[in-house]
Amino acid sequence: MLFIWGKRSYGSVQSVGNTSVKTVFGHFWYLPLFPMASYYVESKSKACYKLNGFNWRSVLFGYLRVWLPLIAAIALFMTYAGDGSLLVGAVAALSIAAFVSTYIYDKKSREQDVAKLREMMQRHFGVAIDPFACKDNLQAEIDQKSQAGTTESLEANWYKSAIKDAFASKQTQELALLRARCDQQDQPLQQQVMDKVARAA
Repeated sequence: MLFIWGKRSYGSVQSVGNTSVKTVFGHFWYLPLFPMASYYVESKSKACYKLNGFNWRSVLFGYLRVWLPLIAAIALFMTYAGDGSLLVGAVAALSIAAFVSTYIYDKKSREQDVAKLREMMQRHFGVAIDPFACKDNLQAEIDQKSQAGTTESLEANWYKSAIKDAFASKQTQELALLRARCDQQDQPLQQQVMDKVARAA
């Protein structure tokens, strides 16, 4: 008997532009068994950015979007074969409804402020990710982009003053907000960033 097992991504959620969050699972016969890591995945280039933890919505939906259709198919087969009761039919209907609801819920529960930050990354770096959620620190890339076109070196905390500067250009403001997201342990700064993004809405 042929056994098919390996790694595969499931549970696409929180899509912004061409980038969504997916979780890689260990699978058996393409049925997700255990999550291994969550990533931002850009659909065109297939570029991946590992998250600094699991995205639990992606993990949950990774299971539900595969197992629920399987349960529904088994229940429908039992019903049409004459072996199913009214309860089995109800299980099939509920499974299908729950499967569809994973897509509806994900679309309606998108965090607007985080989506705006990811759109900023899309504009400046071509991929809609949030530096706060990434395992790899993107500080060097953002600093380099911010210094482009000038020979002056950046101050260590340039982004903190730029966030407060009402006269800074839109590009400088956006890059400062993205750079601040790299300071994942600085909760007051993160709150300041999210307040700034909310006010700009």
